Amino acid sequence: MSVSQRKIALVKELYKEGIDEFARLINSSECKSHTDVDIRVRRRDHISHFVLRSVVAFNVLKKRWFFKQETRLFKWRFSSLNNEGIKQFMRINDFDFTPISQGQKEDIKEYLQMSSSHVSNIDSMQFYRVPFSHVTSLIKKRKVFVMHGEAFVPEGEIAFMFVPYFKRILISSFEAARENRAKLYNDERFTRIFANLENNIHIESTILVQDQEVQQYVSLNQLDKLSETSYPLCMRVLHKALRKNHHLTHGGRIQYCLFLKGIGISLSDVMILWKNEFTKIMDETTFNKEHSYQVRFAFGQEGSRRDYQPYTCLKIMESIVGPRDYHGCPFKHMLQDILEDELTNCGFNALGKCVLDINLYTRTM
Repeated sequence: MSVSQRKIALVKELYKEGIDEFARLINSSECKSHTDVDIRVRRRDHISHFVLRSVVAFNVLKKRWFFKQETRLFKWRFSSLNNEGIKQFMRINDFDFTPISQGQKEDIKEYLQMSSSHVSNIDSMQFYRVPFSHVTSLIKKRKVFVMHGEAFVPEGEIAFMFVPYFKRILISSFEAARENRAKLYNDERFTRIFANLENNIHIESTILVQDQEVQQYVSLNQLDKLSETSYPLCMRVLHKALRKNHHLTHGGRIQYCLFLKGIGISLSDVMILWKNEFTKIMDETTFNKEHSYQVRFAFGQEGSRRDYQPYTCLKIMESIVGPRDYHGCPFKHMLQDILEDELTNCGFNALGKCVLDINLYTRTM
């Protein structure tokens, strides 16, 4: 079921339940409110978001649930915007993305048709040229044409350009939500609301079952195979370096540790992995003293106890990489001949021009 189909089903259910205001908000085609009703509905929506964000701020499972629902809601609401609404959205949020000209479209029309087979009419469709790193999810699904490090995104998929920005803002806002809730600790008006809402969000059992399923699928003895078949190249390089050298520098440990956390490996299993490798070149006392704290910190068990998320492609590309480091983005930080060897080991026996173009493009970012 597509995003638009899911949104239609949701709106229908909202009207059925008498929640007309929220249904109206999701179906809004513009970013600006024009009537008193629109302003009231938007204000209530803002309040509900900030209250719920504060409610889940101290619970990892509920915070994960809230993050997923808000991201899904963002996609639904964005899919309702008309062309003018999209332009307003980009102006309000300072996004400088413009559609390609008709002449540019004609030059690559054949490729756009191949990559956008789900688009019925290429001629009437607008395409936006953006850095490929902004739409990695679309590239993964082979829904966009990529050339010289840039992706050509049809207007029907434009929401995916903004989802990463929305996610980053939402993740960073949880820390402020924790602080705001802590400041209201002695105010019974709010603490009662928070307690009642938290008790009525029953998602723990569902998420626990999902986590157990992930853990059953992703275990330590599968990592070697998964690193060869399913890892992105940056994580494949880190895993191979860890197995070979039994050590990673600080940046590599953090990048790979958060990735393992993100794919469902538990803290205890990650600790076993690091200890088994590191104690091949150092004693256990040294490992416990110098490295175990960092692993627990990444999992939110030490220090500020934040729920750290795996690095995004952009953050990995912006990493500072030294001579002994294996982290960062291989397409940006790795020497050309070494990158070619790595890609050959991945099964790319003949390097295509597009791969080299992406490499050259990312090195300039």
